[in-house]
Amino acid sequence: MAVNHLTEWNASCVDEQLTQLNVTPLEGYRPLDYLLYSDSLPRRNDGRISDRILNRYQHLYEGGWWCSGIDILTGKDDLWGCFKPVQPRINSDRNKIIKYEHPPQTPTGIFALRVSQPIWERIAQRYHFTLLETDIQRDQSDLGFWDWVINHPQIPLCITEGAKKAGALLTAGYVAIALPGIHGGYRTPKDQWGKPIGKSRLIPQLLKLTTSNREIYIIFDQDSKPNTIKAVNTAIKQTGYLL
Repeated sequence: MAVNHLTEWNASCVDEQLTQLNVTPLEGYRPLDYLLYSDSLPRRNDGRISDRILNRYQHLYEGGWWCSGIDILTGKDDLWGCFKPVQPRINSDRNKIIKYEHPPQTPTGIFALRVSQPIWERIAQRYHFTLLETDIQRDQSDLGFWDWVINHPQIPLCITEGAKKAGALLTAGYVAIALPGIHGGYRTPKDQWGKPIGKSRLIPQLLKLTTSNREIYIIFDQDSKPNTIKAVNTAIKQTGYLL
């Protein structure tokens, strides 16, 4: 399993050390520990997750990899992330494969991946900064990289979709975060029937990174399907408007 996930991320041009800092191979019951932590999930009287939910995620026992980074709001390791199962399930409504599982009943976040010091130095050099020893926080799992980014609004931010793409951009020396989907940068309040009942707002993690007139690049996939092109353009327009 470890070889497979390293090979997959390497094929996406992600630095191996960066992969090891953010990606964990899991199998058996361990994926459930990473995904099913919400207090909103239905439980039995003894506190155990309901059988209905456990049955939905039976396929996870076959294993896969988990990816999570830093919680921008706290500077600590993020509980939220995604799991890519070896044997994905099928969405019964759309008859579509669900490639990535995210913690249910939990607000989505962003992938702000941990970087190694050499990658950090590469990014600093690109934007003509000298990385000082005082910038590095050895007690932080990201060495303080994202605090440094927040405190340097002169550095542009790339917003992409999917953790591997953020990893590839970071490897190449660009500051990048990833959303779990093209609409993941904002939330729109909705009623129980899914009808919008309020104005859309940027999610708090993105808002913290995009203050002080930082230059932003939105980098989503290029697609040939008309419906996908329309959806991507709508997401870029809405995200850009809120920014």
